[in-house]
Amino acid sequence: MMLGYRSNDAVITICQNNGSKSIEISDINDIAEEMLGYKNAELAKKPLHQLLPPRIGELLSEYVEFEDDANDVGSVLSKVQSFSVVGKDGKENGYRLKVVRAEAVNNTIVFKLVLQDRAGLRKNEALRKIIQDNFKGHESLDPATGLPDKYSLAKDIELMGYYNSKSELRSCFALLQVDYYDDLFSQYGRAICQEMIKHIAAISDHNLRPDDVVGSVGHKRVGVLLLDTTPESARMVCNRLRWQIAANPFLLADKTTLGLSVSTAFSRIGGRVSDRNLIDDCSAALDALGKSAANALLEVEEADKRKSN
Repeated sequence: MMLGYRSNDAVITICQNNGSKSIEISDINDIAEEMLGYKNAELAKKPLHQLLPPRIGELLSEYVEFEDDANDVGSVLSKVQSFSVVGKDGKENGYRLKVVRAEAVNNTIVFKLVLQDRAGLRKNEALRKIIQDNFKGHESLDPATGLPDKYSLAKDIELMGYYNSKSELRSCFALLQVDYYDDLFSQYGRAICQEMIKHIAAISDHNLRPDDVVGSVGHKRVGVLLLDTTPESARMVCNRLRWQIAANPFLLADKTTLGLSVSTAFSRIGGRVSDRNLIDDCSAALDALGKSAANALLEVEEADKRKSN
């Protein structure tokens, strides 16, 4: 299950305010601007109904309940068949819709409406299938965990750098480090710590898309290659992986559980950080945090920019 959205998805951020009983647009990304013909400023604080055909607008008016634990705009839109929006030119176009509940504060709930062009989606799926086949051609596994190893991930990153330069795909890499690993190693030993790495990798794999890659980097880190993902979306994914890891403790042999946390460094592929050195640069960023760091999240490219200024 992917917890973000792809780099070429149109994203409309909306706010449901239960106090004022309103549903407003708060932001649209560049892809949505191009798709709709509107600039972001033209739609800010406008009612969502402005973008919806009457049949969908009427559903919202009838079924959205502006109360806690009731039907919200996300649950209503998720059930709409043949979702479509109306652009500035007045034309209605259909898209595949995914609704992501982003946050809820007091009486306000924030949703991201992710719109995927069906024709473009089929084209990207075909390209991702080609990429996956190429990944398998050079895959090598870490004998201790059975996961793709550092060499395999480095080759994957190099390949994605090539495809990023030749297409509209955007991809990111993240490195997850077990917090307080040295203390855990001293207390439980190498074999148990390897099982911890496999546990974190399994949680990551379960919460990502089938075409993303999860591997092992050294003895205390899990590498994650996020295909067709922007840095903004990668940050969301990394955050939710941290939450999922914290929410699913490791089961020891005596049936007691051990809570784990991870610190994460991530970077976009094809950015300021060299793809050839991307894994090592993420590792260096985690090393620089120190052994006492816990539950940290760092975008390596942003750290690199700060150093150069």
